[in-house]
Amino acid sequence: MKIGGPFLDPARLPPAKRWYLSYFVPKKNPDGTLVLREGRAVLERKRPYFDSKEEAQEEKPAIAARYAAAGVSPGGGVLTREQTADYEAARQIAPEVSAAELARFWRLHHPLSATRKIRELVPDFLASIEARLGRTAGVEDLKSRVGIFALTFGDRLPETISRSEILRWLESKPRGPRHRGGPPQGRTILNLKQAVCRFFNWMLAQDPPLVSQNPASHISRAQLPKIRVNEIEFLSLDSSARYLRALERYDPELVAHEVVQLLAGVRADDEMANFSGDWVFPETREVVIPAAIAKTERREVISTLEPIFWEWWHAYGRRGILRPKNYPNRWRRIRILASILDERRADEVAALGWAALWKVPEAASLPAWPWNARRRTFTTYHVAKHQNAHGTALILRHRGEAETLHNSYRGHGVTPAQGTLYFGQVPRKVRDPITPPLAARPARGIVRILMERTRAPAA
Repeated sequence: MKIGGPFLDPARLPPAKRWYLSYFVPKKNPDGTLVLREGRAVLERKRPYFDSKEEAQEEKPAIAARYAAAGVSPGGGVLTREQTADYEAARQIAPEVSAAELARFWRLHHPLSATRKIRELVPDFLASIEARLGRTAGVEDLKSRVGIFALTFGDRLPETISRSEILRWLESKPRGPRHRGGPPQGRTILNLKQAVCRFFNWMLAQDPPLVSQNPASHISRAQLPKIRVNEIEFLSLDSSARYLRALERYDPELVAHEVVQLLAGVRADDEMANFSGDWVFPETREVVIPAAIAKTERREVISTLEPIFWEWWHAYGRRGILRPKNYPNRWRRIRILASILDERRADEVAALGWAALWKVPEAASLPAWPWNARRRTFTTYHVAKHQNAHGTALILRHRGEAETLHNSYRGHGVTPAQGTLYFGQVPRKVRDPITPPLAARPARGIVRILMERTRAPAA
């Protein structure tokens, strides 16, 4: 409702009121109904007078509020009695929000056309990513992070999710490290934010777009927890030696898989799951990382490895996928056996089945395995031996500055002599290794009965 003035009426003389306001309101019949003309309300001019200009100015908000309560719109139109009642009811429910905002919120949550929820869109998003990139470790991580997002927002429509909600969701995540030696939680929260941002970007790219904007893209690094870099943790000379000897004595099939990491620095997270012995070429002293598994998504070649790697590969290398079946249990078994200093005791434990093995005291007191331990162990001793981070960075296929690598892996008390000892651990094949059980679970049912019959003496 537009109210003009205050205006001075020069035709009026004191002591008459000379200042007035001017506005139009719907004209009413004696019975209180509106005067209509062709279906529209007829407006009449109102011109109240006041003693002073200040008094007239102060009265303007009160007049506007009075007519707004009566149903007069800012454009001079009017509401029906039913519309006025609806408006008053809405104002009582949410007096701090305008009617337009209430209507917009309703339409957002009750769209005219069919709209899918977050839970229904996640499978399509992940399928499109997997079709383009394949089933890599990065894609698996993305599945996990978007799945965490869907646990909270799965029943919501994408357009109803705001930036502030996503930020509160990220802030609700724990701030401390997830596990000893693991990556800091600040990095985990940033990875979650980036996964959600990627999900909304995919929705924006659809035809037609599934959202009007990406709410996660406006969340800056400054609003997230600070990423704190942990100190480098690696295996000591004694621990690495006992680990290699335990591999040879108790599970030789694992040796090739482990030395590719311990003596060649190949990445564990995204390269070893499908690493093949066919990519190791003793004739040219090269290890080739195909583009399909390389972190950089392009073929990479390692050609300056220590001679000791080729000795181990000559003793234990093989063609085909290096990671054997039931790898997690077999790797944990080796860690338990490597932690036992008494070889006779270690041999006794090595002969146990899986269920009994997990119950030995050494399994309960097994120390935490440092995060990315094999690659970091290789890097620490290689930098210490050669005092040349540039050469180590070439093997690791680092694209960053060698100075950063140098500073990260120095200052741990590792001398060049210790580096030489690390790369001087020669293979020592064991004639009768105590290999792990064939099955991951104890035999049951008819299989167990048949095994007992074959072991029982003849009647």
